[in-house]
Amino acid sequence: MEENNISKKLFGLSKKEVENYIADMKKGYEEELSKQNHELQSMKNENAKLNERLNQFLNDKKKMEMEKQNISDVLFKAEEQAKQIIEDAKNKAVEERQDLDVLLEQEKEKLIDAKLELAMLKDKAKEIMTKFTDDITNLQ
Repeated sequence: MEENNISKKLFGLSKKEVENYIADMKKGYEEELSKQNHELQSMKNENAKLNERLNQFLNDKKKMEMEKQNISDVLFKAEEQAKQIIEDAKNKAVEERQDLDVLLEQEKEKLIDAKLELAMLKDKAKEIMTKFTDDITNLQ
C-alpha cells in the first residue's frame, strides 16, 4: 500500500492520521475486493457460457453419433435385404430354369413321338398306296 506518512506526536502517533490511514487502506482494499469480485463474476459468467457451449457440443456430438449409428444400421439392413433379394432371384431363376428344362424335355419327347407317328403314318400311307397300286394293276 501507500508509504506510511503518519506523523508522530508527543505521546505517539496522531490518532486522526491513523484513522484516516486505516480508512484509506480499508477503501483501497474494498475497491480491490470489488474489482476482484467483479472479475470473478465476469469469469463465472464466461465459464457458464463456455460450459453451456461445451454441453451443446457434447449433445450435438451425441446426436451425430446416434445418427451415424442409425445410418449404419439402415445401410447394414439394406445390404442384407439386397443380398436376400439377389439370393431369392437366383433361386427363382434356378427353379424356372429347371421348370423350363422339364418342359423342354417334355416337348422333345412329344416331337419324337410325333416324328415316330409321322414315320408310321408314312409307312401306312406307302402300304395303302402300294396296295392301291396293286389293286389297280390287278384290275387291268
